[in-house]
Amino acid sequence: MESPVNSIERAPKPHEVRSEATRQRILQAAHNQFVQNGLEGTRMEAIAKEAGLNKSLVYRHFSDRENLYRRVLQRAYQHMRTAEAELSLPSDPLEALDKLISFTLNYYIENPDFLVLVGIENLKRGEHLKLIGSEQLLVPALVSTYKKIAETGVSEKLFRENLNPVELYTVVASQCWFTVATQYTFGITFDIDLHDKDFIKRREMLIRDNVRRWVLRQPSDIPSNELTAPTPSD
Repeated sequence: MESPVNSIERAPKPHEVRSEATRQRILQAAHNQFVQNGLEGTRMEAIAKEAGLNKSLVYRHFSDRENLYRRVLQRAYQHMRTAEAELSLPSDPLEALDKLISFTLNYYIENPDFLVLVGIENLKRGEHLKLIGSEQLLVPALVSTYKKIAETGVSEKLFRENLNPVELYTVVASQCWFTVATQYTFGITFDIDLHDKDFIKRREMLIRDNVRRWVLRQPSDIPSNELTAPTPSD
């Protein structure tokens, strides 16, 4: 039997606290530099300067630029997945989907750097992401969330059969992603302010409708008042 003394987690020593604080300063500075300049355009000297540290200390914590980039990428994914996991989702599958849609869209709006980092990694064809691994990216928890919603909807004979949780996530995330990732080019092309609150409300309602039409056994099950997006306020 484990003694009470041994079961108490050891408090971190002062130098360990300082070391972790330094790592976080480096990671935040690196995050900013990679978002601004991309992987190839970022130099360790610039990261050290922004962090207010000497370059040798940056190398002591992170062996090279690519390793540091992977840690920044992993940190960005974990931040979103953790926030997602902390959501208190309703037991009703449609209401749960609505909440996930709202969260995803607003997370992208409030954290545009995440989209930039993922865009950079797509240009690299996932070269670094595959070295991190799905466990570190908290992918299993994400799939589990959508799987539970899909299975509940199917068991209640509300959703169509054979609903794939990854495809369900893709349908949700892709529409939210497009709304934010193309905000400048799309906005200029069609003279639309994608930061306008009324536009965001209408867009969220449209995404909800699209997702419901895709998951429901009978799209006609959508209440008629939810098929009409809200009009802009005066």
